Amino acid sequence: MISLLYIYERGPLFLLFATGYILYRVIASVRLPEYFSGKAVSLSRGRADYLFLSLIFVSAGMSMFIPNAVTVLAMIPVIRKLDAELESMTTPLTLSIIYGANIGGMGSLIGSPANMLLIGALDFFKVAGREKINFFNWFVWAVPLVLLFLILAWFTVRFALPKGGLIIPANNQCSVKSISISQKRGLNIFGFFLGFWLLTSVLREFIAFYAKFEPLVAIFFTAIFLKMIFGRVRTGAVYAEGRGQLMKWSSLLDGVPKRGILFLVILGVVIGIVKLLDFDVYAAVWFKALLTMANINGHSGYMLYLITGAIVILLTEVFSNTIVSTAFFAVVAQAANTFGTNPMGLMILVSIASTCAFMTPIATPCNSLAYGEMKKVSLRTMLVLGLVLNLCGVLLLSMWVWKVIPYVYK
Repeated sequence: MISLLYIYERGPLFLLFATGYILYRVIASVRLPEYFSGKAVSLSRGRADYLFLSLIFVSAGMSMFIPNAVTVLAMIPVIRKLDAELESMTTPLTLSIIYGANIGGMGSLIGSPANMLLIGALDFFKVAGREKINFFNWFVWAVPLVLLFLILAWFTVRFALPKGGLIIPANNQCSVKSISISQKRGLNIFGFFLGFWLLTSVLREFIAFYAKFEPLVAIFFTAIFLKMIFGRVRTGAVYAEGRGQLMKWSSLLDGVPKRGILFLVILGVVIGIVKLLDFDVYAAVWFKALLTMANINGHSGYMLYLITGAIVILLTEVFSNTIVSTAFFAVVAQAANTFGTNPMGLMILVSIASTCAFMTPIATPCNSLAYGEMKKVSLRTMLVLGLVLNLCGVLLLSMWVWKVIPYVYK
């Protein structure tokens, strides 16, 4: 049974995910994704490769704070308009938002459902060092990784460019609408959210006694945060909804992550079944046998990370990324114990690798939505370039987690 002390200590993390969800609803209701998408187009300066770069980075930036699938849905109208005006650009345009949204999800603690499941799994298995993970230090290691990955994605998607299609005609460049009052207010709320959670994470990192008061501070922040969104302004201005309210309480139900809640339930069920039937023990033995066949026999820690990342990404191409991550948390926890190492790094690798499958339309919700909505996307190009990016991703993610994570979470 969950104790009151556990709820109090983990309170800031619970409030982080709760306010992160509310922030996502605010961003969606004031239509900030559309504004950012327009900015991405304007930054291309008439070059197709710069357009892809802009779309990749904007998609990644949005998916760090709103669900990846929602990011893709917001970007689809933009690339549809571009696709109607540009010739032979359907595939690279679609791949740009797929790559950006998938990669960006791992850049923030609230960027992917798999990260939320990760925290639950770390607590369930009582993994040493789990309490050190916070909103700030996740950025410390994740943002540089995301930037490197996005550059790789950009170089990869450039291979889908048709010959002679580098320059975008001036009359085909989309205009950017000016930012609205509600969007400015949404940006202010986003800044307040980001500033607080970064500040409180830094204080917890460097001031030991602050941890005792952080839950109370987080509650106070949440009250102000809710007031800014649901409270009425004195000017009486009408924003996205209501009289002076940025958003109504009922609007929260418009984007209830039913799928995410379902997978939280599935996580508990799967972990329970895995533990009951000793599947994690069998899987750990299989992992050890696999490493032995690779002639490393546990002597090289990196190979454990490399093989784990490769298997997770490969399975994600066939199964749901959330199901794969949910099932593998228990497996790698047991495997790490078998090799006498802390499982936290491997579990983080599972979480971020499960969002980085780029080959098939069924690998992630981003892939499915974009491929289904955009006609004439070359499946062959998606498979080939996705395989290239998967291989690069396996090497980058496994090496990064193996080398960098231990320095961040000492």
